[in-house]
Amino acid sequence: MILNSKTWGGEFMWKELQEWLKQDLTIQELKAKAKELGLSVRKQMTKADVRRLLERYIERAKLSEPESVESISSATSQMQESTDQSQQLPPKEDITIPDSYKKDKLVAMPINPQWMYFYWDLSDANASLIKSSNISKVVLRVYDITYIEFNGTNAHRTFEIGIDVLGIRNYYLNVPVPGAHYLGEIGYYDVDGRYIPLLRSNLCMMPTSSPSQSTRERWLDLRKHRRIVMPASGMLTPVIERVAGSVQGLESLFRTSNAGSFSFARLSGKGM
Repeated sequence: MILNSKTWGGEFMWKELQEWLKQDLTIQELKAKAKELGLSVRKQMTKADVRRLLERYIERAKLSEPESVESISSATSQMQESTDQSQQLPPKEDITIPDSYKKDKLVAMPINPQWMYFYWDLSDANASLIKSSNISKVVLRVYDITYIEFNGTNAHRTFEIGIDVLGIRNYYLNVPVPGAHYLGEIGYYDVDGRYIPLLRSNLCMMPTSSPSQSTRERWLDLRKHRRIVMPASGMLTPVIERVAGSVQGLESLFRTSNAGSFSFARLSGKGM
C-alpha cells in the first residue's frame, strides 16, 4: 500500500528508504519502518519477508512518481492553454444602439389618462426633405377621432405642436380629454402655408380617468381560443328593509277576514 511518495525534507521518501535499506538492520527496525509506512506486517514474517515488503513498496513508489509528475505537468499545460485562449479571444462587438434606423415610423402610446407618448424615425429621403428650404415649419399634429371613421378632415378637434423632428426622436404630450382616441401625424408647412403630412401613427386609445360604468364581464376561453362577453353576475343590489306589520300584516288580515273587508281604524292601531 502506497501512502505517499513524498517526503522528509523535500526528498522523495523511496530514495531515502532505498539508502536506508542498504544498512545492516535488525528485524525489529525493519518492522517498525514498515508499520510507519502503513504496511501490513504479520508476526510470522521473517527479516527477509519484511525487507521484500519494503522493496516492493519502493518499486510501487517509483512507478507512481512519473504519473504524479505527468499529471501536474498536464494540469499546468491545460491552465496555460486556457490562459492563452482567454488572451486570444476576439474583441467584443460594438453593440451601441444607433440614433436612427433610417425607416419612416411614428408610434403613439398612452401613459395615463392625461399624457401620451410619441416616438419616431425618418428615412434619409424624408430627413433630406425636411432640411430643404421649401419647408417653413415642421409640426406634430394630433387628431381626436373618438368613435368616427377618420378621413383626414372630420376630427372632433385638432391640435399641433412645432417640433424639431431631426433634433429629437420622442415627445410627451398632455391631452385635453381622457378616454378619447387620438391619432398622431408628422407633417410640415411649405412656403405657401399648405400643410403636407409625412408620417401617421397608430390609433392611440387613452384610458379613462374614472372607473368603468360597464357591467359586462369579459372572459377568455383558453381551450377554444375565443373571448366571451356577458352581463355581470353577482352584482350588488340594495337590501330592501321590511317594516314589521306592513305587507305581512295586511296579508294576515286578508286571510283572517271572512268578508274580505276591514277598517282603517284597526290597521292604524286605534282602539286596539
